[in-house]
Amino acid sequence: MPCGAFLRREEGRTVYETLLVVALVSVLMVVAIEQYSASERLLKEAALTMELSNLRSAVTHYVILEKKLPESLANLTKTDISIPQKELSGEYRIVIVGKYVETASVDADGWPLDPFGERYGYDKTTGRVWSGSPGYERW
Repeated sequence: MPCGAFLRREEGRTVYETLLVVALVSVLMVVAIEQYSASERLLKEAALTMELSNLRSAVTHYVILEKKLPESLANLTKTDISIPQKELSGEYRIVIVGKYVETASVDADGWPLDPFGERYGYDKTTGRVWSGSPGYERW
């Protein structure tokens, strides 16, 4: 008998071994998917917190500069802003140029979308901004 012959199995894998491997791989996949989903939700929640803060600050800046509340959040993504600064010589220099809100995710009407893909809510009488995603309306 050759030296390596007793180390090799000639009959192949059994059905039980194959099912055991498939079960273990399935369990590992479920755990990996759960971890990914949980981390994705946490990242979206962190982004939502920052975007709500930015939108609320943009509404405040709009009120300070325009002396009124914006009609909608879409106005903040479309309206140009330029803030001058007076130099000692008496001349003005533009310090900030852009939109009140520059965001990568807007819908067809220019309304900003939250990280979950929903429109932000906005009350044009009070200037209140909130998330439109279910479960995050009170943020």
